[in-house]
Amino acid sequence: MPAIIVLLLILNIIFVIAAAVVKPKKESTGETRNEQNFEYPDDIFGGCGNGVLDLSVAENPEKWGQTSADRHLKVCINYDDLESIYDVIAPSRVSYESYREGEDYRKFEERNKKIFEENNKKIFEQAVSEFPMLGRINDIYADYVFNSEEVKMLREECLSAQKGKINAAADLTLRKLIYACDEALKENFYLMFSGD
Repeated sequence: MPAIIVLLLILNIIFVIAAAVVKPKKESTGETRNEQNFEYPDDIFGGCGNGVLDLSVAENPEKWGQTSADRHLKVCINYDDLESIYDVIAPSRVSYESYREGEDYRKFEERNKKIFEENNKKIFEQAVSEFPMLGRINDIYADYVFNSEEVKMLREECLSAQKGKINAAADLTLRKLIYACDEALKENFYLMFSGD
C-alpha cells in the first residue's frame, strides 16, 4: 500500500511539473506583426504565424525533406514585412484601399485594380527593374524558389536597399532576407518561400 501512495505522489509531481513547463501552442489568427501569436518561439527575428511566407533551404526543392540538410529557417515574411519592402523599393506608390465589411468583394478588387492600373503599375515596373529578385516576392500566399545565383542577386539587392533611407521595419525585413540568403549560400542550396 505505501508503494502505491509513493507512486501516485511521484506521478502527481511529474504532472504538476509538466503542466508548469509545457505551455499549449497558441493559434495564430492575424496577418500583421502586431496581431500574430507566434508559432516559432525561438525565431531569431520575432516569430511566425498564419498568413506568412515561411523560409527554408533545400538541396533540391522538388525533393524537399529527403536530405537531412533541408530545413526550415524559422524565419518568416509577413504582410507588414512585404509592405515595408515596397515602402523602400517603391516609396511613391499609392496605398491600396482596405476591404469594407459587407462590401461586394468584386467591387473591392476592382477598386484596387484601378488604383494599381492608374497609379502603381509604372511605379512597380520601375521598382522591379531595379530590384528584380525583391520584386518577385509580392504575395504572402504564393510560393517562391530562388536558385543559388538568384539567392546571390537577392542578397545584393537587400544590401543595396539597406543603403537607402529605410525605417526599422524595412531594416528588420531586409536582415531576415539577408540571413536567409546567407544560410542558403553556405551550402549552395535553394532558398524557398512557402506561403500558407
